[in-house]
Order: sequence, then structure tokens, then C-alpha cells
Amino acid sequence: MPERSLLDHFLSSPRPLFSLSSQLWNPPTDVYESGEATTIKIEVAGLDESELRITAQSNLLVVRGRRVHGHADPASVQYHLMEIRYGEFERVLAFSFDIDEAGIKADYERGFLVIQVPRLVPQVTRVQVKIIQEASED
Repeated sequence: MPERSLLDHFLSSPRPLFSLSSQLWNPPTDVYESGEATTIKIEVAGLDESELRITAQSNLLVVRGRRVHGHADPASVQYHLMEIRYGEFERVLAFSFDIDEAGIKADYERGFLVIQVPRLVPQVTRVQVKIIQEASED
């Protein structure tokens, strides 16, 4: 059976990208593969870069942040339409492989957070095994 791509893994999962809390919002996210890295592109316009936190461990990548409301007191204005989410957000991405935590790179430009997540290349160790022959009893 051929190995499934990361995208296939995400699309076949009932909740490929999820939040650990219902109080947090999930920004729109694209996940795609190219070469030895997976790219995560998250739409987070209006966030201050200092509000972003990216953590990784084993096969998980967690992206957290907070978008502050533009008005000092949202109750002091009358909204006719309000579709932009404010407050804290969280995206948890579980990969089918271990990720190279030291090789992760992120860029935040024009409202998009783009994260490059390389696969961890397993270290192969060669071990010399000495075969011991038991002495035969005569």
C-alpha cells in the first residue's frame, strides 16, 4: 500500500485541524507539501507579530495568537455586520511523522503566517554484532 501524503492524511481525518477549546477561534488555514517540508499558511490579518506563539513537539505543531478588537469599547458602536473574529485563536496540527523542531521557519507578511515544517530525518545507526559460537562438548 503506498504511503499517503500529508494532505490525504488531513483530509481523511474527521477533524484534521482542530482547536482544544470551543472558546478559541480557528483562522482559515492551508496545509500543503513540497519536497521535504510541509507548509502551513494561516490567515491572521490584523495581528501584532508579538501576539503569535508557535510551539512544536514530536509530531505536533501548535499555533496560538490573539487579535485585539479595533475599538476601545465594542459596546459603544452599533454593528450592522460583524464577521471578523477577535480574541484568542489556536490551531493544533498533528502530523503523521516527527517534525524537525530546530528546522521550523516562520514568516508573517501581509496578514498571512507561513510556517515551513521539515520532516525529522530518522538517524540510522549501524551496529556491529559479534557472533559468539558456543564450544561444542565432546
